[in-house]
Amino acid sequence: MKKIYSLFAAMVFSAFVSAQTTIYSENMGTPTATTAISANTFQNGSPISYSGTADVRVSSASSGYTGASGGGNIFFTGTAGTNFIVSGINTSSYSNIQMSFGQLKSTNASSNELTVEVSSDGSNWTPLTYTRPTGSGTTTSYLLINPTGTIPATSSLSIRFTNTNTTQWRIDDLKLTGTAGTLAVTNLSTVKGGNFVKNTFVKNDEITFGADAKDIKVYNMLGQIVKTASVKENESVSVAELQKGNYIVTGTVNNKPVSQKILKD
Repeated sequence: MKKIYSLFAAMVFSAFVSAQTTIYSENMGTPTATTAISANTFQNGSPISYSGTADVRVSSASSGYTGASGGGNIFFTGTAGTNFIVSGINTSSYSNIQMSFGQLKSTNASSNELTVEVSSDGSNWTPLTYTRPTGSGTTTSYLLINPTGTIPATSSLSIRFTNTNTTQWRIDDLKLTGTAGTLAVTNLSTVKGGNFVKNTFVKNDEITFGADAKDIKVYNMLGQIVKTASVKENESVSVAELQKGNYIVTGTVNNKPVSQKILKD
């Protein structure tokens, strides 16, 4: 058993599924009139939440691209700062995460004044980029937009759309896809000031960490995620619900990926 485990730990995890699968899909509901975001019934419920200063409309329904739902759509007035935020999407078990959404612009300019950003904590935002073909943004034609950039694997992803000028915008059919399975990680256990995991032999049902760590994931020997968390230095995470045996713990410390083998007794 030790020989098998050592071989497994020396190798990196590999993704079990190569095909993209749908993580999250939202058609913005089917309101019968202009509705505030806070009052709208969206396709997805808790733990996913919706907020912002945009609203939900039934006019100019989405069409012209594969998957257009044609129901409600998010409308951004011609006021800079109008926004729409989706929070609480769990992407922690996926890699190669991609986004798409239908977009309608009130002018034919190809510029992208509707920004798209993602966040793993709701405070620090990273912009994604996309390109609209020249002359594509008419008042009658939706485009399917596929932004590029890094979308984090996290237990609570947030997405924010913000109008940065006086153009009116509409979006619909927001979708995330990803590769299900585990992410490749290297066996890097040492961090500045000590070890990533302080007690690699877990006897009291708690893993204690030697550094501030984000996006902690505990993998079983099948490579499945069985626990997620974020901790401060010297904090502990309960694993009482896990069976005795070997596990791999991964996380991000000082923006660097780390991992460590543990044995739960």
